[in-house]
Amino acid sequence: MASSTRFLIFVVAASLVASFARADLQYDFYNTSCPGVETLVREALTEVFAADSTVRAGLLRLHFHDCFVRGCDASIMINSNNGTAEKNADPNLTLRGYEVIEAIKAKVEAACPLVVSCADIMAMAARDAVKFSEGPDYLVETGRRDGNVSMMADALSDLPPADGNVTVLTKFFAVKNLTMKDLVVLSGAHTLGVAHCPSFSYRVHNYTGVGDQDPSLETEYAEGLNATCEPDNFASVVPLDAVTTNEFDLGYYQSVYAGKGLLGSDDALRHDSLTGAYVSLMNNASSLDTFFADFAVSMINMGRVGVLTGTDGEIRATCGIYVD
Repeated sequence: MASSTRFLIFVVAASLVASFARADLQYDFYNTSCPGVETLVREALTEVFAADSTVRAGLLRLHFHDCFVRGCDASIMINSNNGTAEKNADPNLTLRGYEVIEAIKAKVEAACPLVVSCADIMAMAARDAVKFSEGPDYLVETGRRDGNVSMMADALSDLPPADGNVTVLTKFFAVKNLTMKDLVVLSGAHTLGVAHCPSFSYRVHNYTGVGDQDPSLETEYAEGLNATCEPDNFASVVPLDAVTTNEFDLGYYQSVYAGKGLLGSDDALRHDSLTGAYVSLMNNASSLDTFFADFAVSMINMGRVGVLTGTDGEIRATCGIYVD
């Protein structure tokens, strides 16, 4: 199907959920207070992505990790002199893109001082990261304000585990008012990016604690992981999508379906009857439009998690303030 037709599908899909949007978030929130801000953000990101296309995955992951801890409030951007902020938690140590958000925030501040939140810039950046990776270009609700609390403990308790099964993962999503459908759809974001060896090497070297390998790993794929990630290798990375590493497509689901899901949480999706059915559906190349439309809706759903609006939170000039 032509890309122009796909684009229409995504706009319609996003528009359909507009009527269900939270009253305190809306499309084109900055139409009068900072007109053209989304264009400004996209133009800035065009330059960033031209210099480093790999940061697209980083910005998408940054938005996820922000929304799952205290809601989509840019608290992941906050710094701590004592090393106790969200970004200091172990699952967040490999996050990328902080400097990109800060640079865009500076440009937005120059145009519209103290109007646009860091949280909204992060949501726009995640959307544009997907678009520039040949994914859907969906509408983003705006009107979020920024939080000023960031605690490592919250990140450690709220982020879904990389080795979780579907039962565990569904509980983490349910706490955020996200469904099992959102879980399997948002997992598709792993069509971009990489994971460091320590997050999955147990599946290769010590799956049950006796030096064994996860039997669900496809044989040749497991051999490749073993060669890349020795037990004491903490630095190397492996693409989360074994089919296409830099395009937003169905390669992730095709990988999972074939026993090449990298993280334990990825592989778990094919072993549950409900999420497994979606993985099976997405293994078909004709399902790309369905995935794109589903992803747009689930990103909007996630973008509503725990938002601060109205007079809650703040609009600050710099995203990376210090909390101590």
